[in-house]
Amino acid sequence: MAYQLTFFCRSGEENGQAAISRLLDELLPAGALLLTHRSGPFVDEVAVCSLATRGPAGDPAADWLTLEVHVGVEWIAESVIATSPENEQGIWGCDLLATVTLTGDIPDWPLVNRIWDALLRLWSATPWDEMSGFEIAKSMP
Repeated sequence: MAYQLTFFCRSGEENGQAAISRLLDELLPAGALLLTHRSGPFVDEVAVCSLATRGPAGDPAADWLTLEVHVGVEWIAESVIATSPENEQGIWGCDLLATVTLTGDIPDWPLVNRIWDALLRLWSATPWDEMSGFEIAKSMP
């Protein structure tokens, strides 16, 4: 079973590849080395990569996670409106949607926290998940 954590952001990024590159650059100095594998190419608005924290032997320290970035107000409008129909959280007008998907038996929670922190620093992200909704923000790293 997969767990997804979604972040609504205001980024001003031009396309998905630029956004994910900027996010990965922000992650690198923030802790342990990463193993990365980019997927695609997709349309300009979407970028996807798989990430894992590198363990001492160079292998993944936990299961790989998937980071997906969608850029553009029109591209993500349906998700924004579905998640916050009355704009209670002030996310209408967001232009970047980042989703972290965890699968497997050993989730890389330290890496999730690093991504969460980087999204907050870069783009003042508003987190959301299906179980807690916007209350997940109270768990911020």
